[in-house]
Amino acid sequence: MPNFGQSSEQNYEVTKVLNNNVVLAEGIGSREEIVVIGKGLGFSNSIGDILSTDDPKIDKTFVAVNKENKEKYQRLVANVDKEVIGVTEEIIAMASEELGEELDEHIHIALADHIQFSLKRLKEGMEILNPFLAETQTLYSTEYNLAKKSVALIEKRLGIEMPVAEVGFITLHLHAAKNNLKVSKTVKYTSLIKSMIEAVEEELAIKLSRESLNHARLVTHLRFALKRIEDETPNQNPILATIKNNFNDAYQLAEELARMIEDRLELEVPIDEVGYIALHLQRLKKNINQ
Repeated sequence: MPNFGQSSEQNYEVTKVLNNNVVLAEGIGSREEIVVIGKGLGFSNSIGDILSTDDPKIDKTFVAVNKENKEKYQRLVANVDKEVIGVTEEIIAMASEELGEELDEHIHIALADHIQFSLKRLKEGMEILNPFLAETQTLYSTEYNLAKKSVALIEKRLGIEMPVAEVGFITLHLHAAKNNLKVSKTVKYTSLIKSMIEAVEEELAIKLSRESLNHARLVTHLRFALKRIEDETPNQNPILATIKNNFNDAYQLAEELARMIEDRLELEVPIDEVGYIALHLQRLKKNINQ
């Protein structure tokens, strides 16, 4: 993995040990704050120790946040358990390496905050539920697999069992950071897709297994439909009249879903897109009947 935002400094002074493998340091001279990761690095170094960039123990170094967010990150370091920050940085480094790209820097703050809050709820005996876990897994499968590894790392580092709901929530953070989105927007779209699927199930008097191919296809189709609508990407439908005439029930249901999109996202749904949604719903009905 590239050392994202690596300082030109050859030496760093350790300012905080987060866990056995992660330390915070500052570039000597520049005072640039750096996250340094390496097996046993935190175990063998203390505050004030000097690290050289050619130290064989160092696997990765990167700047967590830019100058605009440095104060927020420093408050995080002061107020959040250092072990939580340490495992968060390990998760971000792991995800960046596997994705082959840098994640939006806000994840350093948002994910650590989320993990800290989740641990607090678990220690208080509160149940953590995720109402759109299945949709999250289908929509963001790459990030979901990374989130599973992340949860395993949290359990290993902090010695606490995490519910599967947390895999879904961490997935949303990873997806948002990968695509430079706010987590709230990712949650909004995922929640909308879940609501639309429930509307389809109610109208067709069915219950789709969340592990079924029909469910996966519906989730995927709605995801790309939302993307086209948001991007205002033309998607002309040459068989729109045929769909309206031959699949009237499916078209009416598609219109209902379009109204949901317009209400939730305040976006206009083109009639051609309504036709494509209707066509997919008709195929879904045919697959269920077969």
